[in-house]
Amino acid sequence: MKMHARGAAAALLLVIGLGGCGKEVLVGGQKHVETSATGDGTPEGNASRAPAFALAPADGPNAATAIAGRAQGTIGFDARVFLVTSGGDVIPLADATGTTVRIDGGDTVHIASSGVPVDRYTAVRVTFTRVQANVTSGLVIGGTSVTGLLSVSILPGDSIVVERAVDLGAPEADARLLVDLDASAWLGAANPMTRLVAAATFRDAVKVRTY
Repeated sequence: MKMHARGAAAALLLVIGLGGCGKEVLVGGQKHVETSATGDGTPEGNASRAPAFALAPADGPNAATAIAGRAQGTIGFDARVFLVTSGGDVIPLADATGTTVRIDGGDTVHIASSGVPVDRYTAVRVTFTRVQANVTSGLVIGGTSVTGLLSVSILPGDSIVVERAVDLGAPEADARLLVDLDASAWLGAANPMTRLVAAATFRDAVKVRTY
């Protein structure tokens, strides 16, 4: 009888323990955040339509229709995305290495789906280590048509840090995050001789928002 009582007590403790663990997982939880990027998703560019996650190439028979009056081509970039909590903690979210988007904002490219600790996130930080546009048409600087490669001025080993106030909603609510390069705001500021865009010009143009 004593052995039976001890066994029952142990089983009861095990059930309570498992119940406690289940509750801890539920409370700890994760917030799911999808991260995407577009070359120009602002009202003055192409943002009147919602992101569609189109992955069409910038040229070729399967290309998406070019947006009239916009510079055409692609932007390649390397970056890392972080979330900042209301308490100032910085949580790494995703690496965007070798990402390519259309200059005219005709596509929205998925970067990553990440889980982060449940918390109130009030800002997003994006650290760019490479930004290079390959312009095929439509860009005029100082009355001259410019095509080919244009780069944002980033020294080797250096980076451009863009931080924007963004409320990602309730601590436990999933969110979708869009990094908008807003190419129309900085491509035309390139020096046609050096083919460089000032880091500050690019940094001030980039927008980050939820959608």
